Amino acid sequence: MQAKVKFNQEADFRRERDFGAKVGATFEFVVAQFRPLMKCLLYFVLPGALLAGIGLGLFMSNFLKIMPQLSSQNGGGRLASGYPGNMFTTTSFMGLGVATLGFLAAFVLLSCTVYAFVRVRISIPSTEVVQPAQVWAFVWRRLGRVVRAGLVLGLVVGGGSLLLMAFLAALWPGLVVLGFFPLVWAGVCLTLFYPIIWMEDDGVMASLRRSFYLIKGKWWSTVGLYLVMSFITGILNYVFIIPFYGLMVVRMMLKIPGFDSEILSVGAMSIYALGWIFTAVLPLVAMLFQYFNLVERKDGVGLSLLVNSLGQTAAPQVHNRSYQPDEEGEY
Repeated sequence: MQAKVKFNQEADFRRERDFGAKVGATFEFVVAQFRPLMKCLLYFVLPGALLAGIGLGLFMSNFLKIMPQLSSQNGGGRLASGYPGNMFTTTSFMGLGVATLGFLAAFVLLSCTVYAFVRVRISIPSTEVVQPAQVWAFVWRRLGRVVRAGLVLGLVVGGGSLLLMAFLAALWPGLVVLGFFPLVWAGVCLTLFYPIIWMEDDGVMASLRRSFYLIKGKWWSTVGLYLVMSFITGILNYVFIIPFYGLMVVRMMLKIPGFDSEILSVGAMSIYALGWIFTAVLPLVAMLFQYFNLVERKDGVGLSLLVNSLGQTAAPQVHNRSYQPDEEGEY
């Protein structure tokens, strides 16, 4: 029986894995490192997730208030006259702004925390437990480079997309649809960009080239892995949206007094935001294992680590269950 991987040393990560093994390794890693990983996520990602939940709660609370007006129509089929003014209130705009800021901060810190956690995990002895202070020290030293990488990536992708669409539209407007195919191809290649930024110490442009190099010949397996993990994440997210749906039913159909409070909406959407943020760990980890898999296939880093470790550990001792070394046994 194969020994269970504990993911506490670099050789556990740097392995060739097929599609099913990468999916399984994603869940095995989360389970094996659950306590220290969740501790880091609570320290660094929870504030942004709560901020996003508060913003969504404010927006959805206002939305639920105008739902009766939305459902009531005049004879001509027009919506109630109060709907447009009530929909776009100061509270709604403020809620959307706070939610956007919270989700952006939470997702950036989430990816930084997950990848920094793995980098720390493979750099310390296997007997030690990763501490939040170690992860934050690693994040803080590289946060500026990661932010610059994100800005450069946004400019390159955004500028390239606009130029491509403008060129195709100039040739013939109908060709704009064809522009989505190279954008999707490039987007899948860039799923390895942030794992490369965190696991290697190259610059932004070198990391971009490295991403396209690694994924060459493995585009379909990468997009398949990402879609499968995103689908699993989406299914899990439905569990966290149940409180909001329950609140909606109580307010819209049962109309029980006291359930129209903004606090309840904020609480329900905070649960959803927390669930969305923490389940997003799965695609990030899956892409990390795809990175390790492709690096091992093309560069053989993990094999080199195993070869270099030969002779550095004590030889295993052989024991007989029946006799000690100084006994002759039966003849």
